[in-house]
Amino acid sequence: MLGWARMFLADPRTPVLATVFVAVALAAARPLARRLRWPLLPTVLTLLSGAAVAAMTLPPAPGAAVRGPDAAALGACARSLVDPRGLAFAFDFAAGRGERVGNIAMFVPLAFFAVLASRRPVLAGAVTATAPVLIEVTQVLTGAGRTCDGYDWVNNATGAVLGALGGAAVLALARLLRPPVRTSDT
Repeated sequence: MLGWARMFLADPRTPVLATVFVAVALAAARPLARRLRWPLLPTVLTLLSGAAVAAMTLPPAPGAAVRGPDAAALGACARSLVDPRGLAFAFDFAAGRGERVGNIAMFVPLAFFAVLASRRPVLAGAVTATAPVLIEVTQVLTGAGRTCDGYDWVNNATGAVLGALGGAAVLALARLLRPPVRTSDT
């Protein structure tokens, strides 16, 4: 996994895109929090987590030219997202552990903070678990040397579910620790 990170950080497009994603996240946080009536800090952390995911998944592969959409690759992508054998590869714990751990770990904070921001664990978990499908399709549509793999989606969704469960646990704990509301007996 570290080799992958070094390789992507060596490409000058990656830090530039990461900076853009972070700037957009920070600029959008306050208006979004107000509009959705979410607390500001979890909203900022959700958007920064999303920016990190975007920075890791959307830049072109190192040294790859951006060629644009390829109909054959899009068809292969669609098949990989529904192929049971390919999706089952996500559960082959002997293969690609570093990549698997990275694909799971990058979605844990996004889902965790989305739950804390929205206070809706099921919705936040569902959205963050399905978002990787859009990422996989976007990777194909840009034609930038990235591949669409259904097992990446399964690993990303696993991280989203784990993050949503963690966020739900924190919300439940916060409710338990909240002092009871006193009513006056007058």
